[in-house]
Amino acid sequence: MNKEIQDQVGSYIVRDKKGTYMSAYSEKLGKTQALAWATECAKQSCGIVYYYLASETSEKEVANYLDYGKKKSPTNKNKKD
Repeated sequence: MNKEIQDQVGSYIVRDKKGTYMSAYSEKLGKTQALAWATECAKQSCGIVYYYLASETSEKEVANYLDYGKKKSPTNKNKKD
């Protein structure tokens, strides 16, 4: 029974801000490598990385890159007193 749980392989899923599927990376690549690829995809698409394990019914958010690469507007540069 414990062996079955240990043998399960999860996946990192990347979705955009609307929740649309972008890509997925299996832990069969290696946990570190799968997360690295998912992170890079999420950064490029300004998405969210989720982790999914087949025995669980829901995805868990791992990282959020919705604002990645966006320039922040200057707050006080052109304000007149």
